[in-house]
Amino acid sequence: MASKEQLRKVAIYCDEYNSNTSKIETESCENCTHFTENRLCDIDLVDEVLSNLAMELDLKR
Repeated sequence: MASKEQLRKVAIYCDEYNSNTSKIETESCENCTHFTENRLCDIDLVDEVLSNLAMELDLKR
């Protein structure tokens, strides 16, 4: 399970992020329409986005 910080980063970089409210203080998977009650992404993008972010960080080193 991704941490709250990871869920915030995923929301920033995820092309499918779709807010479930108009009152967003912080973008996070937790307030995305694709985030389920079981705290999972119903289109299964959390791991993919985190992996892409990790690869980008490795390329910058």
